[in-house]
Amino acid sequence: MFKTAKFSRISENIVQQIRQAILQGKLKPGDRLPSEKGLAEDFGVSKASLREAFRALEALGLLEVRQGVSGGAFIRQVDEKTARDALTNYLYFHNPSIAELSQVRCIIEPQLAEIAALAASEEELDQLEEGHQELKASLSDDDFNHSVEIDFHRRIAIIANNPFICLIMDAVRDMLVGIKDLIQTDRDFSEKVYLAHDRILIALRERDPNKARIEMFRHVKEVEQSLIVFKQRHSSLRDSDLDGRRVIRAGNETS
Repeated sequence: MFKTAKFSRISENIVQQIRQAILQGKLKPGDRLPSEKGLAEDFGVSKASLREAFRALEALGLLEVRQGVSGGAFIRQVDEKTARDALTNYLYFHNPSIAELSQVRCIIEPQLAEIAALAASEEELDQLEEGHQELKASLSDDDFNHSVEIDFHRRIAIIANNPFICLIMDAVRDMLVGIKDLIQTDRDFSEKVYLAHDRILIALRERDPNKARIEMFRHVKEVEQSLIVFKQRHSSLRDSDLDGRRVIRAGNETS
């Protein structure tokens, strides 16, 4: 299955070969790789180089190394947390703008609202209502919880039953929470968000997909415009202050 690893970047070459074997279906989750000695001979490398490759594959979420008598290196399925962390790491360095995040939301979220209007169970709508009331309570206390606010959107994504969309929404959520905390939005903004959620929830309760889609699009654009205005008002807030690193840190601290 494997070829002798090239001497330049030996461990990287091993990673590429094992990853390719997984993607081609030659290795499946739960499969145990041959012993270190056998693999080292197959690749024509030292055990040290092999272990370095194993560490890289573990970081990618593709391998699990178990200790003990029944231990060894086992192929594993990449879990949601690993995938989400990888996407967050990408955003950390690429620093998407408010407009770019909003563009992603405008493409995805109105369609999610439309799906939810038709697919949501009464129990799921009740859960949305509970979160909505929690949002109202935080508004009354002058302690608006951005994490709870954006969780409203994640719940709608979950109703669509699409793990790929939920993965994207989680990454966008972390960025938005961080941006809102750094910009420090005011009560007027919070009230507008609450009222927008109220309109969306009414459309979902009415089982009106067109209305739900329109209200969601309207809400996302309102948030985009408000955040841009807030950023412009804060003359002390530089573009670098919304750097992806700082935004994600703020979002994680709030979550």
